[in-house]
Amino acid sequence: MENQLKKSEILFLYETKYNIPNGDPFTGEQRYDEETKKILVSDVRIKRYIRTYFEEKELPIYVSEKTGAGKTDSKGVLTWIAQNRNEKKFTNIGDILKEQIDVRLFGGISTLKDEDTEKIKVDGKECTNGHVQFTGPVQFALLNPSLNEVNLRMHQNTTHFTSSAENTQGSIATTTIVPYSLVQIHGWLNPKVAEKTGMTANDLTLMYEGLWYGTNGEGSSHSRSKVGQNSVLLLVIEYAKNNQKIYDVDRLIELKPKDDKKGEQLRSMDDYDLDFSKLIAIAETEKVEKVKFYTEIDSIKSKLTSCPKFEAITL
Repeated sequence: MENQLKKSEILFLYETKYNIPNGDPFTGEQRYDEETKKILVSDVRIKRYIRTYFEEKELPIYVSEKTGAGKTDSKGVLTWIAQNRNEKKFTNIGDILKEQIDVRLFGGISTLKDEDTEKIKVDGKECTNGHVQFTGPVQFALLNPSLNEVNLRMHQNTTHFTSSAENTQGSIATTTIVPYSLVQIHGWLNPKVAEKTGMTANDLTLMYEGLWYGTNGEGSSHSRSKVGQNSVLLLVIEYAKNNQKIYDVDRLIELKPKDDKKGEQLRSMDDYDLDFSKLIAIAETEKVEKVKFYTEIDSIKSKLTSCPKFEAITL
């Protein structure tokens, strides 16, 4: 099945409890849409979950603080990769980039000048093609909203330190946390673009693993601000033809609160139902070849396994 990839759209649902799913890099506050009262999670945050999962499995990635002994400049990173993680002894920077799984999936760029490229040596040979860019065959929405409305809660915590003179001092920090959210991540897979990066079906399987487990408590999701996340459902909607498109895939799953609760009053999956009727109806059309899914929640599994075009997968 290698490289027999289908044009697809991805929906990934995960829940969060009393944490900060995606803080703003400048303020640390949770990204939030004031109009819809929904929290937002960026594609960068999701890719970091996946990349950290890859790193822990010792898979080669390009975008990493660890690559090249902590170097963050592209020349330093590429020099380190070319000389330390280049079993095939490639001297073409494009070929070196395509050996990194995150480049094959999400794309990558090198903007080295010719003179800087030539300074990178592999067994004494100068490198070439230092100015190259790959578009990723897998893309996620820039900002992904939660399915429920959220009222952010103020949270204060203290820090306490002892100086070398045995003097103590402390401070109080204030931030906002999310009591509960069900976040839906929307992604796309383009098989034609995958041909240019060399992405394989195995790469895609590993990405789905990283998406599920990397968000579910492994890697960078095992932190003070992220503990409390649970992966709920992974869906891969495969198109019958590469030129077809379904309108508003991210609106096919509806969250319906129980007992007249409002969206911001939800605190667990016991407080709402997930309505898959629109998704199931779309799956029955000729545009969809099949819908692959993975979940560990029996109630969701029972709703989907009864549908002809739905296929349960393992991770």
